[in-house]
Amino acid sequence: MSVIPPSIPEDAAENEWVGINGGPLLRVYTLNSDVTDGPALLWGHANGFSAGSYLPWLQRIAKHMRVFAFDARGHGGSEPPGEPLAETCQADTLAWDLAAVTNFVLNRIGLHQVLHFAAHSYTGLFALRLGAVHDMTPWHSTTLFEPPLSPTPDEPNHAIAQELAGQLISGALRRRNAWANPEALLERLSGSSAYAAWDREMMEVHCHAILHPAANGDGYVLACDPAVEAAGYQMTLDSSTYASVDKFDCPTTFIVSDLLKEGGTPSWASRVQGLAANRVPGARLVQVPDTGHMMIFEKPDECLRLLFESIDAANATRAARG
Repeated sequence: MSVIPPSIPEDAAENEWVGINGGPLLRVYTLNSDVTDGPALLWGHANGFSAGSYLPWLQRIAKHMRVFAFDARGHGGSEPPGEPLAETCQADTLAWDLAAVTNFVLNRIGLHQVLHFAAHSYTGLFALRLGAVHDMTPWHSTTLFEPPLSPTPDEPNHAIAQELAGQLISGALRRRNAWANPEALLERLSGSSAYAAWDREMMEVHCHAILHPAANGDGYVLACDPAVEAAGYQMTLDSSTYASVDKFDCPTTFIVSDLLKEGGTPSWASRVQGLAANRVPGARLVQVPDTGHMMIFEKPDECLRLLFESIDAANATRAARG
């Protein structure tokens, strides 16, 4: 079994391994909670991040419902994908990873229990791919914080998506991989204007969650290798998910940041959430003003409120359908 440390400490969550078709083993977490029955939530993280990056926020959710989370292949406490990354990190492969994790969680809570899915950015695409292309929506609802859907070439935002994705790929490949310790990374982020709006506790936890002790014992390295992060951004350029997203059959809320806010991570995602919401049958679109793509780290209270509001709206929609 892999010696990769989990991204969520063992005193905060139970962790188990899930694998599919001989691929890398994925870490799935069951957060500690006094809630032992009722609806559950499965959470997915952003590219280059990990489940542990969101721990304080997830712990607040766990006061109200059962919470599960997972590290995508090559992220956090999960095993790295093999080569070539263009194949092992492509859209369908990642969608089937989410299917395996979802089935694992459903078996844990009971196949007929209510399971909601929510995700920030990257892993939200896994859900859209699984439902729109493979006709699998095993969740009661989906709440998606700016999934970076790449529009098809006929859409006006296609060019900007390609341009900004290229910037993200280049930035990932230049990313500094080695750090003396998580505190050194925290100091670096604290001095960057791109992170000025982040909640301090969330930033501190994130810095610990995305680093592993180096194999040679000399300092720390990023849990997500920069090449894997770059492959993740390359995956987002597959516009066939966007082309099929009108087939996504699940009560869905798209949560969008403020398109006019400057600074932060370059992203085209805010530009396409309205387009996606218009294409997904019955989808809702909600904005978090004065935030960027990292909205959960900037306004965790508001994002938590919107998550619960999304779940309530989905319950009402399903009740109305009978």
